[in-house]
Amino acid sequence: MMFLTILLACLVTTSHATETVRMSFGQRGLDFAEDVAVYMTDIIRDIILNNIDIPAMTVNGATLSNLDITQMDIPRPQLTIVPNTGINMKSDGMAVQLTGNWQYSFFAGSLSLSASVSVSATAGIQADMSNKKFVTEYRGCSVDFYSFNLDFHHMLANAVVNREDVKNELRIIVCDEIEAALDNTVNGAVNSVPKTLEIPDLPEINFSPDRNPVFKSSHIDLPSRVSAKSDTNFPFSPDGITDEMDTSYMGCFVLSDYTINTATYTALPKNEINIKLPNDDFATNSDLLNSAYFKDTLPQLYKAYPNTAITYRIWNLDYPKVEFDRDLLMVEAPLRISIKVGGDVILSVKMQVKTKGKVSINGAHLSGVVDSIKHTTTVVTSQIGAVSDATANSVMDSVLQRTIIPDVNADRNNPCVLLT
Repeated sequence: MMFLTILLACLVTTSHATETVRMSFGQRGLDFAEDVAVYMTDIIRDIILNNIDIPAMTVNGATLSNLDITQMDIPRPQLTIVPNTGINMKSDGMAVQLTGNWQYSFFAGSLSLSASVSVSATAGIQADMSNKKFVTEYRGCSVDFYSFNLDFHHMLANAVVNREDVKNELRIIVCDEIEAALDNTVNGAVNSVPKTLEIPDLPEINFSPDRNPVFKSSHIDLPSRVSAKSDTNFPFSPDGITDEMDTSYMGCFVLSDYTINTATYTALPKNEINIKLPNDDFATNSDLLNSAYFKDTLPQLYKAYPNTAITYRIWNLDYPKVEFDRDLLMVEAPLRISIKVGGDVILSVKMQVKTKGKVSINGAHLSGVVDSIKHTTTVVTSQIGAVSDATANSVMDSVLQRTIIPDVNADRNNPCVLLT
């Protein structure tokens, strides 16, 4: 019964034919990233200072070399979505101090620069289908100077070198460094993320893009696929994902029905669910474990075995089928239930069970509850005389109301905590 609890923990809606997983995040997610960056300012500054290499440049006949950033004050970054393009990062009012050397003809000396700079860069994300991964792409950069104080400490050099030409050279250098960082550092980090998940006794699970990300004004979608290697073909196909994220949250992770059903098909084949009552999770003094409980609803049982201890076995005849419709969750599973006395089966029934539940978000908590179970029951064998399907259906309804629903809903008081 725990498998129902696990399924209820997934907030899912169900179109691109092969998309089975979608990761989305909106402006609130980018705002959170800004907050994180503020706390990491010192780390970010050290990374920049240790990795940036400013090449020598020749401006108006003068060579500027050994350029080194000695100080950098980084303001809070601004992250925004650029529709149909990517994510823009802007650092407005960055204070920079730089030292170096210069040479002009036979003259040489040191230089110092202090500037207030605005740097804006846009990065896109593409689906590399051949290598089955997402990659970042450079999509533009601009550098503006609010102030620019360059001193060569020499009257001739100060007169010869045009400050605007130096600015233009620095713009090119900064944007080249950003492009290189996206191509190497960021994509290197992306490549280090595992794309395969190995779970003992289960098929290898692979993650890959489905198509290029979608950049909308309110949020970003990363359409993806989850696939598993199986010895048999799944008896169903992806339906795709159509719903969009609730932008009041920072982001969401959306699974299609197909993804959940491939999991249940693989993990819960015939006979994989095998529950025996009583067990450690079921009270041994429950009245369900004595024939007296069925004195009125199943008199044949009580008459044959009055006040006698009984046990149950419940197992699945096929994998559970899952369907979601916004906050509504439905699970259908074929089950077999046997009632035993002294180890002998006295009644065995086949059931087609359909559960209905809801998933909900309250503040930062995700929770779920099963509120109804419908089923049809067919008597397979009976050692207590004739038992109609209708009678068996009524009896099993009582059993399920006392077992599956309370067991699943026991977890609703411990909801998942979401980032907000």
